Amino acid sequence: MRADRIDPITGVKVSEYEEGDSPEAEGNPGGAIARFIRTARRDPRDHLRSLGSMFRSHLAAVKRDPSRFAKRYVAIAIASLVLWKYLTLFLGMAVEISQEVSLNIVIAGKPSATHYPVADQVMIVGGICLASFLLIQNEISLRTLRNPLDYRSYIASLSGVLGFLLFWLIAENMEISPRTEAPFLIVGGTFLTGFLLIQDEMKDLSLLVVESIKNPRGAIGLWKGSWRGVIVSISAISAFLFTLVNISLVGSFVPMVSREQGTFFSLMMVITIVAWLLIMSKESAKPSIVYKRHSSMAFLLASPFLLYVAFRIMLLMRTDTTWDVSWDFMDDIAGFSISNWPEQVDINRGDRWEFHWAGVINAVRVVLISIVLCTVVGIVVGMMRLSSHRLSSLFGTVYVEVFRNMPLALLLFTISITLGNSIPELVEEVMIADMILLSNQGVILPSVDSSLFLTAIAILAIVKAFTTYLDRDGFDDSDKGLKNRFAIWVGAIGASTGIALSGGLSVPTIWKRIETSPGSWVVEGGFEVSLPFLCIIAGLTIYTSAIVAEIVRGSIQSLPRGQIEAGISLGLTPFQRLRLVIMPQALRSMVPALNNQYMNVWKNSSLAMIVSYNDVFYVNLVIVNKIGKAVPTFLLILVTYQIGSLVISAVMNVYNRRVTRVQI
Repeated sequence: MRADRIDPITGVKVSEYEEGDSPEAEGNPGGAIARFIRTARRDPRDHLRSLGSMFRSHLAAVKRDPSRFAKRYVAIAIASLVLWKYLTLFLGMAVEISQEVSLNIVIAGKPSATHYPVADQVMIVGGICLASFLLIQNEISLRTLRNPLDYRSYIASLSGVLGFLLFWLIAENMEISPRTEAPFLIVGGTFLTGFLLIQDEMKDLSLLVVESIKNPRGAIGLWKGSWRGVIVSISAISAFLFTLVNISLVGSFVPMVSREQGTFFSLMMVITIVAWLLIMSKESAKPSIVYKRHSSMAFLLASPFLLYVAFRIMLLMRTDTTWDVSWDFMDDIAGFSISNWPEQVDINRGDRWEFHWAGVINAVRVVLISIVLCTVVGIVVGMMRLSSHRLSSLFGTVYVEVFRNMPLALLLFTISITLGNSIPELVEEVMIADMILLSNQGVILPSVDSSLFLTAIAILAIVKAFTTYLDRDGFDDSDKGLKNRFAIWVGAIGASTGIALSGGLSVPTIWKRIETSPGSWVVEGGFEVSLPFLCIIAGLTIYTSAIVAEIVRGSIQSLPRGQIEAGISLGLTPFQRLRLVIMPQALRSMVPALNNQYMNVWKNSSLAMIVSYNDVFYVNLVIVNKIGKAVPTFLLILVTYQIGSLVISAVMNVYNRRVTRVQI
């Protein structure tokens, strides 16, 4: 028990603890209960008098300000009622569904379609509980993996894994009743997990068991220091296992345990939650213990809803074909065609996986080009808004305010209609400079050999790596350094261009025309860019560049004015001030915001279906319309977009660490 006093020498407030107590014990619920019992046992009459005095003082406070306490009690009553309704609703439905999926009834020679073995239920629901247990314990880390022999640092998590395996073995090998034992095992096990988490005695209990096996004599001292807290956890586990094994016996004394399990567990959770809220409001513990308490309470409050959702999904997966999450149907022939580059998917032999990846390629191509264009346009427009030239500033402001506030779907539709009406129709196809074929079906551009083009790109990448190596000690901004760099890049661009054109330039030519069918022609050579491709790139670029422009403007304006004045005093030109002073510092605040916008470009590309562009969302939507596998298909879409967002975020985080590192 803690007692505060003032040190007579230093004048500092210190805390003294009785034998067996510690600052860590203050965050120990078992220690709180033990202190209450110990104080009452030491002098029962004095303890009763103190409790009476506390009760009388509370009544006096209520009389002094009755409205305050009335509001408090009304709020507590309303909160308790809402909590009770929430628990009884979701736990009642969870128990009912658990009973339904646990039944294995054979009707007309066919087993029940909703049946799940209890072991499978434990695997699903217990897996959710185990994941929550490991996250709240927060013991698994790289340090743990590097020191696996230091079992004391992760013994609570290890105990959780062993407990999960024990529950699974019980469900696998015991003859479990679907009406009583199965829901008690699943729902009760979830409640027991939450109780043990908020009790936070698993580490001490596990260490006590291990040390008792290794060194029984040495475990005596450990037991003396932690028995007050551990005994509550042991009692809870023992009571749960005893009731599970003898549920019919316990149900004869407490019918609620076997007949109204939803109400029973609701009552137990209400008692646990209220008691622990009172303990948490009174105890003073370490911040780490408090954080773990709050996380455990959140899990305990969310567990009824999680149970209901898990059981509902399990039931839907057996009773509703749309919830079948297997992707076997993706191995079948697609049966439809899409426009894809660099190669077309064979409609007669290509499976749905090939069409999915073709859609991914189309989406990635659009996103990469749009990110580059929106960055360039956004920087230009952002600088125009900061320009002292009134016309440039006005243009930048109008651009941002118009396109930033326009819905992207409306913008894509407008661009599609505008381009479709302004570009010549098939009957009026135009050949520009005898090299570019233009119609409302798309644009066919001159092309080069793909292997030579990749070689040219590789040369530019090597030159970039070489110049980066030259700048390892800092950028050489002298006249000689800039001239050398300019010469290197001119030579590299010239060499790569020569290599790309060495195989000749493939110019589109119309080699056949059917006069009786206007607008029909066959084109040989060149590289086709479809109109939907141009529309989605234009829409994403215009919309995102308006937001990027504001990011650029805000980041530059956030810099101290003295930085710009310092550049002016050094005689730097406006371009040099921008490149050497302003942008390197502005990037520190620009990159995180640009990361969000680049991920938005990736997610907003799903609107390409408005302009009939065959991206990943469009392709999978066609698959859903053809076969009706909505849930697995949309899960596949979700995973695809999640992976793309994570890749963009990882790349931008690497670049952010590069621009924010401090060199001294």
